[in-house]
Formats: sequence, structure tokens, C-alpha cells
Amino acid sequence: MDPLTQFCLGAAVAVAVSSREQARWAVLIGGVAGAVPDLDVLIRSAADPLLSLQYHRHFSHALITAPMIGLGVAALFKLLLFRSKLPFRQCALFAVLGALTHGMLDACTSYGTMLYWPFSNVRESWDLISVIDPIFTLPLALLTLFASVWRRPRFAQAALIFCAVYFGFCGLQRSKATQVAEQLAAQRGHQPERYSIRPSFGNTMLWRMIYRFEGRYYVDATWLPLGAVPRLYEGQSVDVFTVEDAAERVTPESVLGRDIERFRFFSQGYVTLHSDDPLIVGDIRYAMWPDSVVPLWGIRIDPARADQHAEMMYFRDPTKRSRDRLWEMIQGRDVARLSRVE
Repeated sequence: MDPLTQFCLGAAVAVAVSSREQARWAVLIGGVAGAVPDLDVLIRSAADPLLSLQYHRHFSHALITAPMIGLGVAALFKLLLFRSKLPFRQCALFAVLGALTHGMLDACTSYGTMLYWPFSNVRESWDLISVIDPIFTLPLALLTLFASVWRRPRFAQAALIFCAVYFGFCGLQRSKATQVAEQLAAQRGHQPERYSIRPSFGNTMLWRMIYRFEGRYYVDATWLPLGAVPRLYEGQSVDVFTVEDAAERVTPESVLGRDIERFRFFSQGYVTLHSDDPLIVGDIRYAMWPDSVVPLWGIRIDPARADQHAEMMYFRDPTKRSRDRLWEMIQGRDVARLSRVE
């Protein structure tokens, strides 16, 4: 998730186990340790555009590395600031707890986090919350701030209770969205091979539903109001881009072939060709609108240059029209349908 949320959760966990006298130090140490794993964004290469995708949420987010990150942060703080003010064991406790929250929180999103590295390369994604969710972040940040200003660990404990309740609510919403997707597939006479159900950007009311059936991805959205009947936004469908499709275009052992496979791994297999450009392989998991098959990002492949790395492409639409349509959907209002599902 975003750095502010990561900092606040790391801080809240640390303050929750601190004394009143240690509360402000706990906020600082736990918060920094909770945010540090995202320094993996510095791993990048101008020659290899996919390197940053490959290593973001990789080893720095694994559960096994969290204690090491925490101990490193604790040693740094003890050396610089707390030589005589706070025992190292307390610094270490706050920092390790803060670091442990980072990968777990990211796994609650749908991006994919390698929690079990190096024992498994599974990109864990529980699809509970958007990578940015102000309704989650604001109460967490305020309660953590209160805990720091007034040196009251109980505010941090309340923040953790709020987090647990919120994730429970997200789980219920996801379950409802899954039921909507299953019912829709059954109405179409489809027996899906796999589903991907995830919240749309910045909220837990509007959900993106994807399922695969007979070589196509079907993408729809549903609005899930509290205590009311869900609203369906029927979307679009697009062909799956398979391993065999990639092999027809470029040798798998080539630089470009390996890039396609790296992008497939990052996208958890949800890849398709861009509807407007057959040379762009897109990540179907994300789109500007939850009922659209136009991806937010992808890679441009050029079979004539198989010895060169793929180029990263982004398709964000910052126009007012695009923002307005998304906002209307988040509110559960009528919007123009993009096209018929085949």
C-alpha cells in the first residue's frame, strides 16, 4: 500500500506494545521499519524496464527478511538517536514488529507479494483492499497520531482493532462479489476455470470481477451497497494471451521471450493483448474502469527485436470524463455500457 499507510500500521503495532514513556519512540521506530521494505523501488535499470516490476514486493517483503530489516533499523536508530535513552531490545521489538506488518499489509491487496521467499515464488494476493484506500488510512493515521501526541498506547490498540474489523468487512464484500460473479457466469452458461475478484481503486464498494472461460477473460463490475441488492455493470471480454501465443511470436529463450514470461509471472497469468495494439501485452487485472479490458499497464513486444528488452507502457487516463465515470460507478449510479460481452 501507500507509504503513509505502511508507516502508520508499523507505528501502531509498535506503540500498542509500548509503555506511555516509550510511545513516541515506538511511533518513529515502528513507522520507519514499516515503510523501509518499499525501498526496493530503488532497484531499477534503464536497460531493463522490467527489473523494477520483478523486484518490487520481492525479497524485501518476505516474512523471513522482516526480522533482519527490523534489526537493521533498530541498530541504526540506537546508533544515531537512542544511545542512552532506549534499550536496544526495545528498539528491536518495535522495529521487527513494524517490519512484519509491511508484507502482510501488501498481501491484502491484489498486486502480489512474495511473502514466502525464498521457499516459494508464489505472489500472495488476498484481494481485500485497494492499494490506496482513504477510508482505511485516515482512521488508522488519526488513531496513531493520538497515540503519539497523548502517549496513549490504547489509541494504537484501537487502531489495530479497527484494522481487523475493516479487513473483516472487506472479506464479506469480496465474498458477495464472488457470488455475483458466479451467478453471472452461470447465467451465461459458462463454467469458469478461475476467478479474480478485487476492489476497484480507493474503495470497497465497487469490485472488479474477472473470470476465464474457453480462452477468454470476461470482465464485469459490481457495486455492493450495505443492506441492499448489488448492482451489476456488465463489461467486456477479451482473448487470453497464452504461453503458446507468445511462443508463436518470439523464441521463449530470447531476451524478449524471457521478458514476456517475467511479465506473465508478475501479472499472475492475467495477460491479454491490448484491444487497440496487438503488440502490447497487458495486465488485465487492472484498468481505469472496473468493467474495462483496457489495462493500466503492459509491455510492448517487437518480434523483430527479440534480442532487446520489452518496453513498459502505461495507459492511465487522467481526463475528467474518465474520473467522472469511475466516481459515478463508485456511487452506484447509471453509466454508459462500454460494449456487449461476447
